[in-house]
Amino acid sequence: MLSGTKRKRSEVAEKVAQRWKNVRYNGDTDKNPLGDDEDCVIISESKVIDLTGPDQKLDAKAEANDTAKSAVFKLIKSDFYEKEGFVGDADDMITLKDIFCTKRLKRSILFSFQYELDFLLRQFHDEIENITIVGQKGTIVPIEARSMDATLVDMLGKIKLIEVTMPPYTCHHTKLIINFYDNNECRIFLPSNNFTAMETNLPQQVCWCSPVLQIEREQQPIAFKTDLIEYLRSYHMKEIDDLITKSVEAVNFAPLNELEFVYSTPSKFKSSGLTLLYKKLEDLSSGPSVRNSTKHYLCQTSSIGTSLSRARDENLWTHLMIPLFTGIMSAPVEFSPGRKKVKILPPDLLMNEYSQRKIKPYIIFPTEQEVATSPLKRSSSGWFHFQYLQKKSYYEMLRNKFKIFYKEDPATITRRRGTTPAHSKFYMHSTTKNTEPCDASQVFRELEWCLYTSANLSQTAWGTTSKKPRNYEAGVLYHSSKLAETQKVTCRSFTRAGVGSKSHVAVPFTLPVIPYDLAEDECFCLARHEDN
Repeated sequence: MLSGTKRKRSEVAEKVAQRWKNVRYNGDTDKNPLGDDEDCVIISESKVIDLTGPDQKLDAKAEANDTAKSAVFKLIKSDFYEKEGFVGDADDMITLKDIFCTKRLKRSILFSFQYELDFLLRQFHDEIENITIVGQKGTIVPIEARSMDATLVDMLGKIKLIEVTMPPYTCHHTKLIINFYDNNECRIFLPSNNFTAMETNLPQQVCWCSPVLQIEREQQPIAFKTDLIEYLRSYHMKEIDDLITKSVEAVNFAPLNELEFVYSTPSKFKSSGLTLLYKKLEDLSSGPSVRNSTKHYLCQTSSIGTSLSRARDENLWTHLMIPLFTGIMSAPVEFSPGRKKVKILPPDLLMNEYSQRKIKPYIIFPTEQEVATSPLKRSSSGWFHFQYLQKKSYYEMLRNKFKIFYKEDPATITRRRGTTPAHSKFYMHSTTKNTEPCDASQVFRELEWCLYTSANLSQTAWGTTSKKPRNYEAGVLYHSSKLAETQKVTCRSFTRAGVGSKSHVAVPFTLPVIPYDLAEDECFCLARHEDN
């Protein structure tokens, strides 16, 4: 449209735009000045907004645009790093249009933390019949009147918006897509990005993609489905039960029988977060760990929470999660509200336990230098949070005592994306034999287990053994004991050649990762740059 030409819109467009205008969002979330030490909170309010007018009867029949027979990880293609005409590694990549813009898609259900409707709705095929959005109040950006066109007016008429009001310092952080197609098929996607243009394109993002699922009854219960339904019920909202849960109950999840759904919810009626993950790892454990082996525990995250204690320096990964997973710390007999806190070892005693038990912890977090030398420099950094300037002793304990921080190997990064940080969250465990030379490049090629999730390394996301999570989060767990023929969980990096190679997990960081150079490397800290 020529500049200065005034768009003339129909009465329908005016009414829809006005309706969205009356739904007010600020799009901003309050910063938590107290870190992750707030008391457990529960949802205080929920609301559904029906933007479709009369309900349309859905045809519950679908065909996927991909006939994958097993779950796969894809790198989300970026408009900045993979410019028009890019063909390299195309089989490893996916776009939101790949997920949404197929004529066969009839119904899509979205869970996320942020939505830019102008960006999101343009990803869909215009023949979709229904879009259900579950989002936190204040995080959905409506379409500006000047951007409204006939296509967007039509799309807005297909949306059912379910709003969840969250208490301060908490968020509806789950990133989940459930698609239903026109021939009784369904697929599930877990992207690492929220639905905004910049977040989708600036940091590195990945997406877990389920195989095609049929709308039919299973022969036996499937754990993934059971936990997904428990997660949906944890909202305690009739709208979600009626519009989403009932549809999920009709899907056959047998193709996901080797995987587990792991979630966090603030519901006081559900065991979730850290307690749920711990229980699953205990239930799936194949017995005592291999003798004469080193146990590697890696966390790759986009945010690191504050210390577990105001008085002491205690990190969720090093001081609570790994000690629980390895038996350094005994878990409470029951995971129930009101139980006493477990006793966390001070750093020196904990490091001694790590040494004696041959446990090696890793946290992958971008360095200041990696951000500065990445293709788009600080433009990709706004999604990475570690406010360690508030308590430098906590940071120095992790960096200098535990030497826990790792970064990408500059020898194996891609020229296209360089050291652009990844917004994904992976937690994984592997073992290596002490009787053989340790090849760093192979340490995380075969895993005991791997969790891909929306949950950052914080109490808000995970809770503790004595506190409930305060966020909604969702992820998928691969465990070697659930795989056929007692396989290990295989893992590869998107940064190395290997498109089409058969691995269970693919990660957006290099393998191997290398330790920080303590003489030079510092964790990226947004606060250092806020006044620049």
